[in-house]
Amino acid sequence: MENYQDLKNTLAYLHSEINRIETMAGTLSTVEREHFKKLTNFDHKELMDIAVEEQNAARQLGTMKHMCLSMAEKIEGIQNAIERGELGEGNQRGNQTH
Repeated sequence: MENYQDLKNTLAYLHSEINRIETMAGTLSTVEREHFKKLTNFDHKELMDIAVEEQNAARQLGTMKHMCLSMAEKIEGIQNAIERGELGEGNQRGNQTH
């Protein structure tokens, strides 16, 4: 039973941390998009190059945000299955006899 509780605690921790990462990625993505908008207002080649880099960073951070949301949903599904008794206990008894 202790391993079962450890799994639940670990999943809760991972869910929390992934949500934090998702929030940070979203915030940074927004900042990068704002930098892109500001930098494109200048008629300067080097600033335009930086703006394109900022735009690419915003896209990558947006992708990270969506990846985190997907992982958090999967973890939540596992947590719900555990709470409903669909994982673990029945399998633990079966594994202990082997």
